[in-house]
Formats: sequence, C-alpha cells, structure tokens
Amino acid sequence: MGGSPVSDDWEVVANGARTLLLIGRIGDGRSATGNSILGRKAFKSMSSFGGVTKTCEIQRTLLEDGQILDVIDTPGFEFTAESELVGNEIVKSVDLADDGIHAVLFILSLRTHFSKEVQAAIRYFRKKIGDYMIVVFTGGDELEDNCSLNDHLNHSCPENLKEALKMCGNRQVLFDNKTNDPMKKAEQLRELLFHVNMVVQKNGGKPYTNDLFEEVKKMKFHNDTVEVNSLLGDLKQEVTELKEQLQRWSFVDQHREITEMVESKLNDSMHRLEKQLEEERTARLEAEKNAESKIRELKDSLEKIQRKTEELTVKRRSYSCLKCRSHVSFDEDIISKNFQAKSGKAFLFDLVRNIVIGTKEERQLLTGLHTIAEIYCANCNEELGWKYDRAVEPSQKYKEGKFILEESKIVKDNW
Repeated sequence: MGGSPVSDDWEVVANGARTLLLIGRIGDGRSATGNSILGRKAFKSMSSFGGVTKTCEIQRTLLEDGQILDVIDTPGFEFTAESELVGNEIVKSVDLADDGIHAVLFILSLRTHFSKEVQAAIRYFRKKIGDYMIVVFTGGDELEDNCSLNDHLNHSCPENLKEALKMCGNRQVLFDNKTNDPMKKAEQLRELLFHVNMVVQKNGGKPYTNDLFEEVKKMKFHNDTVEVNSLLGDLKQEVTELKEQLQRWSFVDQHREITEMVESKLNDSMHRLEKQLEEERTARLEAEKNAESKIRELKDSLEKIQRKTEELTVKRRSYSCLKCRSHVSFDEDIISKNFQAKSGKAFLFDLVRNIVIGTKEERQLLTGLHTIAEIYCANCNEELGWKYDRAVEPSQKYKEGKFILEESKIVKDNW
C-alpha cells in the first residue's frame, strides 16, 4: 500500500521505547495519524480551519510484540505571525522525550496542494533533523484499491514534492486514518515501524536530542544583539547626515552649538541602548539560574516523597504487582473481597497507586451495565484489573470511582 516496498519476512525488533515526533501543516492529519499509531483516540482531532493542537503532548502505547512507542503531537505550522510560537512548541517537544527523538514523522495530506512554503519547511527541518525524517502521507482512503502510493506519486507528483521526498531519503508511508479494517491498520503501522527501525539503524541507534533547543537560544540572543546594533548603526547614519548639513551653514556658533547637542544626544542614546542590552543579558542569565535552582528543589522534594512513601510501604500491609513487585495499594484500602474477575477471585479497592488507566468502554457485567476502563501497572504495563467509571443500576453506584484488582495479578507484601 505505502511508499517503499517492504518484504514480508522482516520483523520489527523491540529495543526499548521508540519516540516518534509528529510535525506538519495545520489540517493535514497529524493528531489523527498519532491516534492510528497508538490504536486509540488519545490526541484531539477534528476538521477545523485553525489548528486543534496548541501545545505539545506525549502519549504511550505498548504493541503486541512488547515494543513501547512514545508519540509526541505538536501544533501545526503555518507561515504566519504565530510561526514563532509554533516553533517554540516544537522545540519544547524534544524535552518531552526522556531519551531523545528516534524518528520525525512529517505529515502531508494527499488532499491538499503541496506548496512552496511546505517545501521550504521540509528544507528547514532537513538541515537539523533530515537523517531522522519520514514522510507520512494521509488520505489513503482517497486512493483506489488497486492504486498504490508509488503509482499515485509517479502519475501526479510535482517536481518540488519529488525534491522534498529526496531530501528525506525517499522514506515515505501511506496512512488511512479512517479505515476500520484491522488488517489494513496493522499493515500500515508495520510499514511505518520498518522505516523507523531503518532510521534508528542509520543513525547508529543514537536519538536526536535537544541540541536544537540550545542553538535556538543562542540564535535568539544573537538576533537581539544584532537588532540593537542595527539601531545604533541607523542612529549614527542620521547624525552623520545632520553634521554634513550643519557644515554648510554660515553661522559658525550655531553650527558648533547644534553639533555638540546632537553628539550629546547620540552618546546618551548609545549608553541607554548598551545599558538595555546588558540588563536583558543579566536578566536572561538570572532566569536560567533560577530555573536550575527550582529544578533541583523539585528533584529533592520528589526524592523525599519517594523515600517517605517507601518507608510507609515497608511498614504497612500492602499489595504489589505480581510481575514487577511495584506497590499498588494497601490492605486498609480494600472495600470488599467478594468480587469475581475473568481470571478468578478479585478485590474491590477504594484507592490504587502506580497505575495507568486505559480507554473507557461499556461492558455488561453480572451486576448490570457499567462503564469501565482497564488499568495497567505503570512500571511493567501488566493488566491488573479495571476501574468503575459509571454504573447504570442505582444499587451499583457505590462502585463508581473504585478499582478492581484481580487476585492472580497481585501479591501480598509485609504480611
């Protein structure tokens, strides 16, 4: 279906978490593509004249083969007055990735015109992250069943798009974000992960880090300095022209008086601008120092809380994940032990910890229709039970907001 042909005998090799960064133009389907990769509606996505995504957001999924994918959605870019804000958000996205970015997915829609502005954007990103870029075409539902992406591009691909694809090493994939066919969903994800692993291999397993962020900070400081120096240059030019006019005056005293006045104003303006530049530089350094201090304080507070939590956990009867022994609840949090799960006996808890809550769904249980969400261990992603979100029957309302932990998935500690 997609871009480069992929043989049927290759496998995606899980090697820790892979982090994918989504970038692209407003309306080309970044968030919808992110949801297709995650296998759930995690990012807000809808048809809109303006961008739905305003800030960077990261979501995680665990594939059937054990591969962990972290997907970062970013605001769509346009060449407008808000471009700098979008650029800043994209720079922030690098900080969301603990281990860096393994692949950058540049989203393009087959439905929209490939403009010179988008080509310029690809050329700009290529300078920094070209070795990590994969082009993902959305709108796969628009192609006929017997028409592949290569067929479509060979028939109607403009020269500037061919040049842009060449910049990205001709790494391209076609996504249909509207399909309900599980085979088609699995195949397009499989092809994407093939290209991701090729990018990782090409870069020697080294992810992209926040060097760009440091470079942008230096560039912004340089631009501020250039702007002040430009103002000084313009001011000196105006004074020079005024002096030339004064030299033509016949009144020598008036010439000298005005010249001294202008030179005095020039010196005052130069001193004022130099002082302003120095104050801004000092304020910037002070802000960075304060930020580093705050980060250290937060880390110290977090470590204290973790130590205190560990001390409390050791002293109290508790329950932990059977697979990784991560703490999930205390004995006093149990409401009832008379519940049944698919694996056998289960307990109803008022509060559980260190979990990840999945997608809500309606399920018909023995006690009636409920809205529940499966819960997973935050450390090893093992399914532990579920959370009751809503109960239809009045007699079952007491379970809303409570948690079921299956006895076969947990183990007692400190008993």
